[in-house]
Amino acid sequence: MERIIIKEFEPSHVDEVYEISKEAFPLPWAKEELIREIVNPHALNLVALLGDEVVGYVQCWYTFEDADIINIAVKNKHQRLGIGKTVLSELIRQLKAKGIQNVFLEVRVSNLPAQKLYKSFGFITLTKRERYYINGEDALVMNLQI
Repeated sequence: MERIIIKEFEPSHVDEVYEISKEAFPLPWAKEELIREIVNPHALNLVALLGDEVVGYVQCWYTFEDADIINIAVKNKHQRLGIGKTVLSELIRQLKAKGIQNVFLEVRVSNLPAQKLYKSFGFITLTKRERYYINGEDALVMNLQI
């Protein structure tokens, strides 16, 4: 497999990120929302590239010492290849360099592969948010101190 390259989300990536988000989420962000995130001064958005193809991405908002991972997804046909781990690792590295101390996220209680990934980085579960998702599923709130 080619080497995965992680870089900042750029306007040229919007269409591919949108397609991945449609695969991953029941309510994907609109392309206009993705474009706004590119210029958001409190956002750190990264894409994982395999050659010229966007195969994954992560969106994160941060202020002062805290960050919230908003979305992380990998193209279905590229899952379980370490791409999520690679993009998450780079996100955490860049957040740490910005002085961020706490990273938070919500994950579906049914998404055991994602929970396993987060736990492998040292995330701990803080609480459960009942009926957090549009389909009524609960979310676990997880935190990593970096």
